[in-house]
Amino acid sequence: MKILPYILYLFLFTFFATIISDMVSIFGTMVDLLIIIVVMVGFYKSETEAVWFGVVSGIVAGATHLSLMPWEIFILTLIILVVNQIGGRINLESVVSKIFILGCCTIVHGVVITLAISPNEFFFMLVRYILPGTAYTLVIGSIIFFVKDGYITWTKIKALF
Repeated sequence: MKILPYILYLFLFTFFATIISDMVSIFGTMVDLLIIIVVMVGFYKSETEAVWFGVVSGIVAGATHLSLMPWEIFILTLIILVVNQIGGRINLESVVSKIFILGCCTIVHGVVITLAISPNEFFFMLVRYILPGTAYTLVIGSIIFFVKDGYITWTKIKALF
């Protein structure tokens, strides 16, 4: 198991979360880049690597709010394990199935973290942040999956113009 790609994934997440996320947010709605990275690692890596990455990404994500760290570790490890198991059983050629799983994981992560933070304002947070954040994450995740699978390439973009 090579560690360097996973360190780069976590560095990308922390760089995005601390510096770039405020610049690309739309009316307070942010992309959940960590879920995109976790889902991609769950799809394309082995079960052992996925579980370890889920635990470490939960530690990194929970480092800003120490009271949320156990929840982040639990939900990210669970998500990456489920995605890894589902990824071995579905057609990974289909981008639609990957996007559907990404959407489900984004909603589950948002719901669990919101319920851990403030269960009293759950429905407001669901309508105001979780659902728009899921849509925004799906758009960015779709672009990433299309590029990764070769549906969007530089030569195809140049052919349009």
